[in-house]
Amino acid sequence: MRKLLAFLIPLAFLATANAQVNPLKVTEKKLKNGMTVWINEDHSQPKVYGAVIVKAGAKDCPNTGMAHYFEHIMFKGTDKIGTVDYAKEKPWLDSISAKYDILAETKDAKQRSIIQKDINRLSIKAGEYAIPNEFSSLITSFGGTGLNASTSFDETIFHNSFSPQYIHQWCELNSERLMSPVFRLFQGELETVYEEKNMYSDNMLMPAAEYAESMIFAGTPYADPIIGSTENLKNPRLGEMRKFFDKYYVANNMTLILTGDVNTDSISNILENTFGRIRSGNLEKEQPFKLQPLKDLATLKLKLPIPIVKAEGIVYRAPIDRDADYNAFTVALGLLNNSSETGLLDSLRNDNKLMYAIAMMSPFKETNVVGIGFVPNIPFGSRKKAEKMCIEQIEKLKKGDFSDEFLKSTKLLLVKDAQESLENIDNRADVMTTAASHGLSWDKVLDNGKDIASVSRDDIMRVASKYFSDDCVRAIKTFGHYPKDKISQPGYSPIKPKHAGEQSEYAKEIKAMPTQDIKPRLIDFDKDANTIKLAPKARLYTVKNPSNDLFKLELIYHVGFDNDNRINDVAEFIGSIGTEKHTKNEFTKAMQKLGSSYSIDANRNNFIITLSGFDNNLSSSLQLLRELLDSAKADKKKFNDILKDKKLSQKTAFKDNSSISNIMEQKIIYGNNSIYMRRCSNKDFKKNKPEDFINLFKDIQTYDMSIVYSGKLNDAEVEKIIKQEVSVNRCTKDYVPVNYKLEAYSTPTVYFYNNPKARQTVISSYINIPQMPTEEDRARLELWGNYFGSGMSSVLFQEIREFRAYAYYSHGYTLTPALTRYANYPTGFASRMGVQSDKSMAAIEVLDSLYKNMPLRENNIAAAKQSEINSINNRYPNFRSMGSTIDSYIMNGYTADPNTAATSIIPQLGFSDCKKFYDDYVKNTPIIYYIVGNMKTINRDTLAKYGKVVELKKDDIFRK
Repeated sequence: MRKLLAFLIPLAFLATANAQVNPLKVTEKKLKNGMTVWINEDHSQPKVYGAVIVKAGAKDCPNTGMAHYFEHIMFKGTDKIGTVDYAKEKPWLDSISAKYDILAETKDAKQRSIIQKDINRLSIKAGEYAIPNEFSSLITSFGGTGLNASTSFDETIFHNSFSPQYIHQWCELNSERLMSPVFRLFQGELETVYEEKNMYSDNMLMPAAEYAESMIFAGTPYADPIIGSTENLKNPRLGEMRKFFDKYYVANNMTLILTGDVNTDSISNILENTFGRIRSGNLEKEQPFKLQPLKDLATLKLKLPIPIVKAEGIVYRAPIDRDADYNAFTVALGLLNNSSETGLLDSLRNDNKLMYAIAMMSPFKETNVVGIGFVPNIPFGSRKKAEKMCIEQIEKLKKGDFSDEFLKSTKLLLVKDAQESLENIDNRADVMTTAASHGLSWDKVLDNGKDIASVSRDDIMRVASKYFSDDCVRAIKTFGHYPKDKISQPGYSPIKPKHAGEQSEYAKEIKAMPTQDIKPRLIDFDKDANTIKLAPKARLYTVKNPSNDLFKLELIYHVGFDNDNRINDVAEFIGSIGTEKHTKNEFTKAMQKLGSSYSIDANRNNFIITLSGFDNNLSSSLQLLRELLDSAKADKKKFNDILKDKKLSQKTAFKDNSSISNIMEQKIIYGNNSIYMRRCSNKDFKKNKPEDFINLFKDIQTYDMSIVYSGKLNDAEVEKIIKQEVSVNRCTKDYVPVNYKLEAYSTPTVYFYNNPKARQTVISSYINIPQMPTEEDRARLELWGNYFGSGMSSVLFQEIREFRAYAYYSHGYTLTPALTRYANYPTGFASRMGVQSDKSMAAIEVLDSLYKNMPLRENNIAAAKQSEINSINNRYPNFRSMGSTIDSYIMNGYTADPNTAATSIIPQLGFSDCKKFYDDYVKNTPIIYYIVGNMKTINRDTLAKYGKVVELKKDDIFRK
């Protein structure tokens, strides 16, 4: 093994942060085995994003869910990773595989039960050799965060971010996982996939979307759900899964993406010695499929549990991103609907003719559709009239009934959006992943701006006529629910690997290799942004843009929802209206003509106006924005629309378990200071007039403010423009921070909210912890919180999901107010998991036992410690968010990066610190549980053993 990993020793490849490179350049390499590698060098942040794209998705195994199974299986390890003795483990795994193939052929319920119990017996035996989550622990050990995967119709993607000094180890681990994965702990993972299907079934929109896809793509591999049918989930064929792996998981069917702090010229040998080991395969040419005419379909009636609201959509075929028509069609859609809300469909909403109208294209590789969706004004708007208005707007495209100026400004906006998508490592990684998966060259991606700019009026008319044809189908929203397949808890005995937290020989070898000790990069308030005082209560932060000629300007007024509960509604209102001089349509089009756009948002402490565009138009754009700041025009219709939106949001919020759980959580943790209890009620909203909101908007502009600029202009020029166009001397009111104390509980209590149509139960918990007034105290809290609830090596994930398969997700997080201002405020910890209804009581029992008798695994505690260090490094902001991050820290009283102390303290902590924190603050603390689900499946009497049982109603947790 040491010979195999000997190449890990040299560390001279590490790139320096000051290297001058083109952040948009992507170098494409081809390994000897045919694997494609895309490398994008960008040293602006101290991290690398790595992804492996396997060009095999749900369309390659229709309705079986096999591609999605592999998304899960690839975390279980290999013949080297995740086992103490694979030679002894393998016979048990082979027996399990054979049993699953027999189960798939068995129809008799009694026989199936016998086979499943035997699989459970074999799984328990195989589990005696397993080291659960060792792969994720190793990724964490070597600087990794955000480890995850996703499956689409077209591909499966495995990805995470990591610290650059560990690139050797990352390549070793991720190539090893692709060579010989083992279907380890499969029975539990199968149950986890059931839970994922349950979660999708409870989602308000997903069942309707899956039904629509099944009809629109009938006869093609895109017709079946990605996760597979319930029948196939119940009958996995491990033999067929092995064939799927052998066919598709080959080097010449994969692309490796590396973007970030990596040296392109120095890693060729690393890649050949790692990913170059993966075998190649003989790829079959994809068989073409024939799409049925949409016009042959009957109107689709899509069931949604939303009353009152009428909604309709028209679905048309659309070009895929490799088609010659794609860019012209993208511009055509931009003329209908765009991020600046200046499109022909947007105008219907801006002019109060419709409540909602949108054009949206699917993201598939081999076929595409575009949906035109619309909602008439409620309650009496006509769906037929709404459809007619939308079609009239589409006809304008076909006839070329739009101005040259509008076409030019829309193209400019799309070019701006495209450039913004390439600005930072994370966004660029998404673009690279899609391009590589869909067979687009990087040059093609970079040329998109030129291609868009060259689109003509004739092109728009041609593609609009071609695709917005009579080959379409209508979809109408009806009130109702889709039936949910029943998947019962099989009653398996939990698999409790006795080697949890131990290390394989492979792990010991790779950890023994030397690495360069590089501390996390921290924010330097003085060097990472320049600070300019504009007025006594106004300051400017400037950050240089290394990427393009775009600017972003944030006007941050330090007053928010906690100061006045109408402020969120004011942000929405001001964002929807025009000025005394221009209507909303005219105003946004004037912005778009400059290549600029704006948005307005608010949170608990800030009111934020964001302006973005091209640097050469900063002055003109800010001058136009000032018109809105100074003379926003009261609009009664838009004011009333906000009330309608509030009522609709209130109805839909209680249709989804996750949403209800969020609302409950606020109530449990903050009591009557919950944002849902402090919200501006419908009754209070009606006491206001549009003019009141205009006046409040003007008052907001008198508060302490920060302005954040990121762009290429020099500071003196930016300062001059801002002083000309922003009335910084209006800012006379002090920033008054508000931070509510976490609720303290002295008695264990179980709160529940009955959602009778839910198939899943969301079980959450909260414990209040005393104040942690020093950096050392906070570091110990974070260490325990990471160990108990954060990541795949945490106690919650392993004990709830990995060992017992009770939940699809199971995680927790600490609650810590800013140390500088609120050192004497209490802290806390909350957790959440989603479980199948008939597993609810068993899941609560395990969760309770973990709080009261937490298992201690030394290696997992070490992983939790490393995870916190990784997070500090990998969260280092990109240039667009640097200024606002520094401002946020300063407004909270920090004079330096608040992570500074943690980087020194956390490495010194260990097993005893975690145990002591648990013993002192967690073990005997009253636990508050809050549960959302179908209470018919939960024994309320049994709940009483965990505390006083209290049923909550809507009015208890949400202010109407």
